[in-house]
Amino acid sequence: MSLLLILAGAALVCIAMFNRVPRLLPVDLPEPGTADRSGRVAAPPQRARSGAQGLRLAFVPARLTETGRAVLTTFGGSVLIAAFFLALSGA
Repeated sequence: MSLLLILAGAALVCIAMFNRVPRLLPVDLPEPGTADRSGRVAAPPQRARSGAQGLRLAFVPARLTETGRAVLTTFGGSVLIAAFFLALSGA
């Protein structure tokens, strides 16, 4: 339980510190056999896909206000403190 609280608190504090959140964005994959701008040819896909679309992880701005950052830092820090004492108690 304390490990989950540590992960949640650390995630909240990181969002507040860096003002970025992870998001999965779609990526259009090139068709097999087509050349890109550098003249290289794309390798054939491992398995046939319909639509040829993939996902990538990108860190996008969270657009937090100063108050929002303060709330996330406070709440995340409180969760980390609670996790620390929960781990000390052995629960």
